[in-house]
Amino acid sequence: MRHITILFFLLVTLFVAGSLRAESPVGTWKGQWQSGANGHKGPMRAKISMKSDGSYQARFAGRFALVIPFVYRTDLHPSMDGAGNTVLTANKPLGPILGSYQMQAQVNGSQLSGNFQAAGDNGSIRMTRVR
Repeated sequence: MRHITILFFLLVTLFVAGSLRAESPVGTWKGQWQSGANGHKGPMRAKISMKSDGSYQARFAGRFALVIPFVYRTDLHPSMDGAGNTVLTANKPLGPILGSYQMQAQVNGSQLSGNFQAAGDNGSIRMTRVR
């Protein structure tokens, strides 16, 4: 009887572990970014699609100082944290003057939140899936 109980718990554990899947970031996101260095903030949208190699392509668009638009594309590389959430990382060179852009964000259901560093600035992004 003990072997059957152990086998039952093993099968249940394998079934639950196999059914836990990281949240896909594919879709359209809307939210805001905020600078930790100076408190500036603004609206931002993102369109994320999957690439054939398992990474993601993201197109971010937003505004700085309420009127200055920005758009940039970057590759996002997925991993999983201990709670089974998708973690996305990006590192994109911006040139010799601006250095590089780095981001780490976590997808948790319909929320995407994380931090960025670029050109002597750092801050946060908070977005909600809209599609």
